[in-house]
Amino acid sequence: MRESGFKATYHINRLVAENYKNLGPLDVSFGSLNILIGPNSSGKSNLVNIFRFLENASLPSVDEVSSFDKAIMQLGGSDILDKTVKRPGQVNLEFYLSPLPPEEVQSRLRLTLLFVPGNRFPVIYREDVAVERRKGEGFNDKMLFRQNQHEQETIEGAILAAGPIPLYNLLGSFSHWHFYNANSMNLKRIREAEPKVGQGDRYLTASGENLTLVLHNLMEDSLEFEERINQAMQGIWPLTRRIRTVFAGQLSLAVQWYIADTPEPFYLREMSDGLVRMLCWATILHSPQLPALLVIEEPEMGIHVAWLEVLAHWIKNASLKTQIIISTHSPDLLDHFTDEVENVLVFSAPERDTGHFAINRLTQESVASWLQEGWKLGDLYRVGDPSVGGWPW
Repeated sequence: MRESGFKATYHINRLVAENYKNLGPLDVSFGSLNILIGPNSSGKSNLVNIFRFLENASLPSVDEVSSFDKAIMQLGGSDILDKTVKRPGQVNLEFYLSPLPPEEVQSRLRLTLLFVPGNRFPVIYREDVAVERRKGEGFNDKMLFRQNQHEQETIEGAILAAGPIPLYNLLGSFSHWHFYNANSMNLKRIREAEPKVGQGDRYLTASGENLTLVLHNLMEDSLEFEERINQAMQGIWPLTRRIRTVFAGQLSLAVQWYIADTPEPFYLREMSDGLVRMLCWATILHSPQLPALLVIEEPEMGIHVAWLEVLAHWIKNASLKTQIIISTHSPDLLDHFTDEVENVLVFSAPERDTGHFAINRLTQESVASWLQEGWKLGDLYRVGDPSVGGWPW
């Protein structure tokens, strides 16, 4: 697992996209907390995967296949181009980012992928980076790397070779974004893992199977983190007395979970799915080393409804320290973001267009009358109220 010793972090301000999969022309702004709702197949994962693509493409190549080629394959290869667009066709992407802590300076990375008949993979038709030194001044200092380039090139080959420090920082930040999907959590491996002492993991893998190792390392790093984890789990299961990591044999580690009135500890293999999942989310969201961007898809999976308020609280607190994108289908989780109405992005199909989805930001004005009557955001979503939207019909 990549470990972040990287100091520069960037906040995603805005994404502009054209001809990308099933999403209509996009121009979406992002804050510190972003909650995605919408029906299945509306493009929530497609949006997330644009950022995952940027992360994957910025990594240095480790074999003969370039990071760009791998990232393109993971994004969908020839299926990246909107299927209603005839070839030759282009996918245009623009990323607007600002360094943290907040500064007026803003960077814009533009990338145009060209899809031609007979080619499985696109080529980089154009890519450039520009900087806006002060808000409203416009972008200048443009660094053009490719234009009208019909030979396949890689992002790391084209951009990293240029080597200016601000750009290096930008790409370095991408490589330390972290993505999680509750459906990808492997509870069996998490429970059975016996990691070796000495590995340096500070972040959970996508499957979560290094949970024990990450807990151990972060607890060794910070007594405050150990206290936060124990308080977090006591908050959802008051019987919890203490969670700690111990040596299991000479070289392996295990998690011990002590509960009230029971002298002997329990181990992860004995704990419920929901408790193990919540321990994963607590470890991710309470980490003293939060990534520059944290994306979690469907965190409600396998979690008791009573714990969703706590989970939402953890997410909100973490968003005060880093940028978070959450996708959810759960009205019960959405209830606890009623105070974050304008951070909700709704995916919906425009009238007379069944093949594409638009992304619209929910407004306080659209739901104000319902909230004044005591409704919560999830209540409105649950019944398909048009003031919220995000339903398949």
